[in-house]
Amino acid sequence: MARIRAKLSMDEVCGMINNIVSKQSISKYEAGKMIPSEEVIIALSKVLSVNLDYFFRAFTYPINDVSLSFRKRSAIPKKDINAMEVEVQDKVERYLEIEHILKLPDVRPTIAPANGPISQPEEMRERARQLRAKRGLNDGPVENVLRLLEQNGIKVIWINGPTGFDGISGIVDGRHYIIALNKSTSHIERRRFTALHELGHLLFNDRFSIDLKPCEKEKLCHTFANEMLLPSHAIQHLSNDTCIPWNELVSLQKTYGISIDAIVHKLSDFGIMSSEQYRLFNIRKRVNPQFAKAVEQSRFVEPDTGRFEEMVRQAWGKGLITLSKAAEMLECPVTHIQRYWRKRDEKGSNR
Repeated sequence: MARIRAKLSMDEVCGMINNIVSKQSISKYEAGKMIPSEEVIIALSKVLSVNLDYFFRAFTYPINDVSLSFRKRSAIPKKDINAMEVEVQDKVERYLEIEHILKLPDVRPTIAPANGPISQPEEMRERARQLRAKRGLNDGPVENVLRLLEQNGIKVIWINGPTGFDGISGIVDGRHYIIALNKSTSHIERRRFTALHELGHLLFNDRFSIDLKPCEKEKLCHTFANEMLLPSHAIQHLSNDTCIPWNELVSLQKTYGISIDAIVHKLSDFGIMSSEQYRLFNIRKRVNPQFAKAVEQSRFVEPDTGRFEEMVRQAWGKGLITLSKAAEMLECPVTHIQRYWRKRDEKGSNR
């Protein structure tokens, strides 16, 4: 699993550890037919970028029990898919382990009763409105998408994904709902949209009309994410008589944490922006790099510290795990988390 996650062949691993063992030995280690020496284990941990403890952890769920939804499978190399599957399994194991250490109850997503198959955008908008109302958001912004998801029983994890990949979702053991986001995605609005898009898949994949094509389901999940971030009522004051002012678009982005592209798309859907205005907007983006850069700029501020890190810190604070165990679970050096947590404490006390 560590080798697959590192996207290395057995031959490549042998070369990186200076051929201290053969490819056949690597194969036997992986098949559980031979135990490596201490020297080999140390060498493997270095080239595969995992802690020594990684090789001795128990795995609760086989990878086949992790049902993931790769909707752009053809565009993602098989090696990358395998690596992400293994990383997702590892991250889920860590998440479940810390929940067990803290003796936390298993929270499952709340799914509204089905009212027939979903096939229209307005049906997805209505589902988004129901969820917003249930969370007390009404027409206000979603200040923290991660917190919203985790309060709704979704486990959010971060993985190393290839360029162009934003996120995936799936169900583990039939009861643990997960969303995995690409940690290299720095654009906050895009990350928020992706997370809620994946929530749409988790909640409604089995409720879509069987007549829908995959691309149509994708569009419906886009509609759900858009309505979750920017409720329709928030744009009703805008007029389609004149061009929408740029500062109005930026204000909506900063308030609701949604990209300008997604805002403009919604304005077009609702007829607030004419089809000609929408066409000219996209043309201007293509021919004017400076304008494209302004459109794609991230302007929303959202903390990315999720529930998993907070649980690890809580377990350490209660003396349930050592600092080294906390570092192993967070996959970072002990000195790093000491320095990071100290800065967070100082920032909190200053406030």
